[in-house]
Amino acid sequence: MGQVGSKPDSLIERVSFGIDPLDWGAPEGVLRSSTILFAGESGTGKSALVAHIAANFMHRGERCLYVALDDSPESFVEQLESFGWRGRELYQRGLLYIVDGYTYTTGRYVSSSFANRSVNVQRVDELTNAIIASVEELKMSGSGVLVIDSLNDLLYFHDITRVVMFIKSIRAFVSKSRKILSLVVLHTDTESTAELAKSVEHLFDGVIYTRINEDLRKLGIPLKELLVKKLRGCPTNPFWIPYAITANGVMPVDTEKLANLIKAKLKEYERLK
Repeated sequence: MGQVGSKPDSLIERVSFGIDPLDWGAPEGVLRSSTILFAGESGTGKSALVAHIAANFMHRGERCLYVALDDSPESFVEQLESFGWRGRELYQRGLLYIVDGYTYTTGRYVSSSFANRSVNVQRVDELTNAIIASVEELKMSGSGVLVIDSLNDLLYFHDITRVVMFIKSIRAFVSKSRKILSLVVLHTDTESTAELAKSVEHLFDGVIYTRINEDLRKLGIPLKELLVKKLRGCPTNPFWIPYAITANGVMPVDTEKLANLIKAKLKEYERLK
């Protein structure tokens, strides 16, 4: 698993994501004080990307504050475990701190064994205050990462104005004031959420899109790709970069194997003609 590096200077500090495909798109890293949007349709690996980044931070001794909205806190710990990243151990060591905004929405009023704090996401101010209070409790400043997965769950209960204010609050009080890298996930499975992603890009310091390559999808090859569209204060290589989700997390695609697979698929189609 790639390690997160840092590049300090007199005014700013940059950190790398520690994942080759992302680091190719962001060759000089990202400002630690950034709020980054990860947007794309379901199944493109957004949760795996942010989990891998979080694991890199935790394995170098920095805390991860994870806000569970899409799924239970247990699911995130299990995801870390499935990639061999010792999620339970990281939680027990206090490197992983989870705000549970999922359990309440299911109607199961029971506390998760991996939740440090529970909130009712139908009250967006309560969620904002819980995140800021957790940052203060953990004394996070100039290190660590915040992961919010995902914004869609807020959109179920709140209009866009409240969601925009939530994003601005997190950017101001967590990323800017505390210099904590914040990663926010948005699923764009519908036309309205895809348009929403475009309309809120300006609220974020960085925007990273994920997709399945449409041409290869038609051949039955679900190739995942990412695009680092923008990163405030950092250079980018803004082209679609292929990646794969493996047993070891997010990895580059073996281009020779991909080329051979495409050739084989094309031969299959030729035989069907």
